[in-house]
Amino acid sequence: MRATMLFMNGEVVTVDSEFSVSEAVAIDGNKIIAVGTNEEILPLANERTQIVNLEGRSMLPGFIDAHAHLELYGTNKLGVNGKEVSSIMELISKLKEKADVTPEGHWIRGWGYNQNHYEEGRHPTRWDLDQVSTEHPIIVVRTCGHISCVNSKALELAGIDSHSEDPAGGKYDREGGELTGLLLEAAHMNMFLFANYSEEEVQHGLELASRDFLAKGITSVHDAGGYGPDHIRFLHKAVKEKRVKQRVYALYGSLHDSPGMVRNGLSSGIGTGLGDEWMKIGPAKVFIDGSSSGPTAKTREPYSSNPDESGILYLNEEELNETLGQAHESGWQITAHAIGDEAVEMMIEAIRRATDNSKREDHRHRIEHAGMVPKDLLQLMKELKIIPVPNPAFIHEFGDGYVRDYGERVNVMFPLRSYADEGIPFAIGSDSPITSEDPIHGIYTAVTRESKWGDVIGAEQRITVQEAIKAYTWNGAYASFEEHLKGSIEPGKLADLVVLNGSILTCDPGRLRELKVEWTILDGNIEYTANKEAVK
Repeated sequence: MRATMLFMNGEVVTVDSEFSVSEAVAIDGNKIIAVGTNEEILPLANERTQIVNLEGRSMLPGFIDAHAHLELYGTNKLGVNGKEVSSIMELISKLKEKADVTPEGHWIRGWGYNQNHYEEGRHPTRWDLDQVSTEHPIIVVRTCGHISCVNSKALELAGIDSHSEDPAGGKYDREGGELTGLLLEAAHMNMFLFANYSEEEVQHGLELASRDFLAKGITSVHDAGGYGPDHIRFLHKAVKEKRVKQRVYALYGSLHDSPGMVRNGLSSGIGTGLGDEWMKIGPAKVFIDGSSSGPTAKTREPYSSNPDESGILYLNEEELNETLGQAHESGWQITAHAIGDEAVEMMIEAIRRATDNSKREDHRHRIEHAGMVPKDLLQLMKELKIIPVPNPAFIHEFGDGYVRDYGERVNVMFPLRSYADEGIPFAIGSDSPITSEDPIHGIYTAVTRESKWGDVIGAEQRITVQEAIKAYTWNGAYASFEEHLKGSIEPGKLADLVVLNGSILTCDPGRLRELKVEWTILDGNIEYTANKEAVK
């Protein structure tokens, strides 16, 4: 047995059952064939073997982002970035620049604004956006992806006026009976679908997303959905034609009418696991509540910032139990977007009902985000063997707002320490583009719980670097039934690997974000390289 590539003199973080650290790795084609000391691995070389000296730098299994939106991330790059400005007036200016080069009648899009970070301290309105153009329809999506603002032209084209009733699970914001242009939850999802991108734009966006994810060491993505069945078709085409180079586990749901999407999947006869090692159908997914930062998450108790509000539900318990119960009976893995503790409790109950008297032992049902999990729900999650998919980067992006909106409940938000202590195998997702796709950033926030303003949010939920690495690798593979293929550096597994520019195990936690990806190896091929910038 001879290797096509050897990696020597490294800090090889294997993420095996012992979390052992080795020196060297040998790969042959697209498989890992040996892991061990330099002396053990070097004899596997011949004259054609490429030998790489890691010089003490970390090699890890390729990162698995267990919850991201490739299509939304990529198509966002075609619009105006609202995170790069600090006021509504600056946003208007950027949108005007876009309008100047956009044919009349075509959509102008923006994304990523956060009213809490803008000088005005408020959402944009349709009157703000009308300053950009009254001839172009305009939509600007909030950073959470659950709220948007549109101009008067967009409302007109969509047939929405002051007499329109709020859609189920959504709301049209009004002032004195007049529409402000602010759309919440289902109202936003409906408008976004109305203003949807062309297939050509989506394919271009997916290619851009894949390129950026490779640069962050991400070799597998659990894609958390787009709009309708076309999203699955577009994604499959992108993977087949290698526009998307990552391995994809596609959650089968839609940001619009998620129960309808699931019913379509059930009637089609497909199910979880259909596909190959490049793209597989994942769990049936529905939406239960809103966003953590809106805030529109459904909580048991009212918000600390607003005693008259406790969030929005997309589904009631009967609808949830029926839709996901049928999916479980048909052999699907099931999951749901659930942020607030009331929504999380609803999903736990749906899983309990689905699995009662079931013969399926290893269902691995999930909860996406599981944003607020007090002790009683934590214990139920453990008993039912549910896999939560939290987003620690939310703490960095939105943590200060969480303190305002939820008070002491921040101590049970994305409770990674509690999961680790209870032996619950959580897999981390970025929810990109809502937050940064960078796993190093996610690991940093999981370890420090530090917000962008420097405050530590829920300090008792901090975990170790090793625990965070496992959540981004082996646990991600486990959450997709693929731990036999990837997620650790062991003989026989796929050669999906990432090399950093320093040691992740000896790096000071406060400096973790200085680490960068130097190489991304996918299926035994070097798909991304960067210049060396060692971190001492």
